[in-house]
Amino acid sequence: MTVGCSIQSQGSPESESSSSPSATTATSSAVKARAIRNGPRNVNAVAITLDADYSPSAQAHVAAGTYPKQVNQDAIDVLTETKTPATVFATGMWATTYQKELAKLAANPNFELANHTWNHDAWTKTCYGLPYIGSDQAKHESLQQTNRAITQATGKAVAYVRMPGLCQNHSDVKLMASEGLQLVNTDVPTTDAFATNPSAVAKSMLKQVKPGSILLMHLNGAPNAPVTAAILKVLIPGLKAKGLTPVTLSTLLKK
Repeated sequence: MTVGCSIQSQGSPESESSSSPSATTATSSAVKARAIRNGPRNVNAVAITLDADYSPSAQAHVAAGTYPKQVNQDAIDVLTETKTPATVFATGMWATTYQKELAKLAANPNFELANHTWNHDAWTKTCYGLPYIGSDQAKHESLQQTNRAITQATGKAVAYVRMPGLCQNHSDVKLMASEGLQLVNTDVPTTDAFATNPSAVAKSMLKQVKPGSILLMHLNGAPNAPVTAAILKVLIPGLKAKGLTPVTLSTLLKK
């Protein structure tokens, strides 16, 4: 969700700390058409989530050498070395381009994977200048292709989805639920997008975070999220100092 990452949701339902289905594989009948912004407020836990963006534009930049590889290994290393659970929302293009990295994340029990659409197109006509995906059929295919890409690379089912730019309308939320995917947003406005001062960003996030919060960051690295690792180095001990334990989304939402 890197482009224009001020945190807002266009036309999405009210936030709820949901009681999600208990099955490992999501089914459309079990998913409620709503956007989850946070988990329960009566638990001293939070979810760190990271969007792994990749689009045709980013792909062209990487091929031309104007973007580095869109995998922030430093951020992954911080999470791994501190044994900090996290949920990664990957686009289908990221999942297919970086299959080895995806499989390695999936093999670590502290990581879980989720859907961030196929190529980071917007689902609403106005969404920070992102290309518009168009039809409902294209939206269904975007979700299905991404689910397949993640499952084929990891052997694991996908239960959650996040929209590029957090842009969706009510019919989109119903469409996601029909694919067995629970829409997840965030309740912490500050993210790592385009940040240059990691300490200030981490302190802002720590000021806003609450029990049950879902924090939003990125895993693609420079140029759109270059200081994620440095933010995590401040954020993780800061959360623990506040008595908040990072957990995966499925743990926070008791899925």
